[in-house]
Amino acid sequence: MVSLIAAFAMGGYLAFTPALAGTTAADSSSGNKNFIKADELGREWIEKMSRAMQDQTYVGTFVYLHGDEVETMKIYHSKIDGVEHERLISLNGEAREIIRDADSVVCIWPGSKSVIVSKAQPRTPFPQFEPQQLTALSEFYEFRKGRDARVAGRRTKVIDIVPQDNYRYGYRLWIDKETFLLIRSAMRDNTGKLVEQVMFTDISYPETVPLEMFSASISGKRHEWMVDEDEPFKPVEPIINSDIPGVDEMALPGGFELVSDKVTPVGGSTHAVRRLMYSDGLASLSVFISSAEDESSGGALNGGTAMGAVNAFGVQHEQWHATVVGEVPGATVEMLAKTMLIVGK
Repeated sequence: MVSLIAAFAMGGYLAFTPALAGTTAADSSSGNKNFIKADELGREWIEKMSRAMQDQTYVGTFVYLHGDEVETMKIYHSKIDGVEHERLISLNGEAREIIRDADSVVCIWPGSKSVIVSKAQPRTPFPQFEPQQLTALSEFYEFRKGRDARVAGRRTKVIDIVPQDNYRYGYRLWIDKETFLLIRSAMRDNTGKLVEQVMFTDISYPETVPLEMFSASISGKRHEWMVDEDEPFKPVEPIINSDIPGVDEMALPGGFELVSDKVTPVGGSTHAVRRLMYSDGLASLSVFISSAEDESSGGALNGGTAMGAVNAFGVQHEQWHATVVGEVPGATVEMLAKTMLIVGK
């Protein structure tokens, strides 16, 4: 059911000051040459950071705070023969590991002896940027280079990413001045409330990490292996032989574009759900649509709920139920759900 999928999406793996949280381009001298130069310099730092996060070899421990939860993770990262490898190991709470490379993501839960192999990239604790998208993002966010600071014993440069409307979150990034790695990240909503924060407590930069470190240390005979072929960011293709309608109208904020549209069966049931994914190049959100009859026994979400930075809002449109889930403020998913028009077949 959609409610189960929404719950899974909200459980996805993962400070700038309150004064910055509500600031827009209109609040600053956007026509000033110094401001324009500062924006360009901020984007330059983020471009270097994006490359460093992919290319650098590093090992560290970081703390991830979201809602009332505190998670501590160990990370190993390296680029070996041109291929990016990463391994995340939880150090508190339920034991779990995530191992990824260019082809797949392996999620391991030793407690339940289950393994999921997927092509879909999971939500990461740190914000991600594609360097070629930074100029386009400048229409909806300001990039401000700020002061120096010290994090995990490293000298960092602080960069603020300030949304120009209330539909997105803002970020403060602490970037290592020597390696350009992202050492700390904080996310706030437009009221100034801290939504999520992730920070390295220690980090090192070894020359190499053995390839064996990125292999699953489990026995296939003792674990249940499941393969998920979902590829959420593949190019949009027309839906064939589906009775589940799409979204005919919705008050989508500027910059968000449809990047995926597919119908998939819901595991463990005879039902299907249509998922439409939208992104502005930094923030992303999804709309899940299924038959209201399919939801009747599954506890469909009606109204809003939140888990850290991820918000969801569910509504019923005649015989269809829709849930909007995204790493955007709660008011944004509520607006989208209430302005959505679903046209049945």
